[in-house]
Amino acid sequence: MNTPVEDREGRVPARFESLSALGKAVYLAGATARTAATVLENAIDRAAGLVANTERAFREGRDGSVEDAHVITEHRRERRHRDDPR
Repeated sequence: MNTPVEDREGRVPARFESLSALGKAVYLAGATARTAATVLENAIDRAAGLVANTERAFREGRDGSVEDAHVITEHRRERRHRDDPR
């Protein structure tokens, strides 16, 4: 028979199969929350890194072949009212 393995604090984790319906629901909700938090944290870290790298590249002017932006042509667009059926 398998003996339960204790974690660092000396606690033995409950087996999912032995949990009641409420215990399974709480376990799944906790696992979902941990997964969502990890995904969100990774997305924020990547976005922050992208912003920092982009700003640094802009300030340093890394690509010598890229010149300042110039407006080639401008077009006016008429704004329609919400009630206009066109």
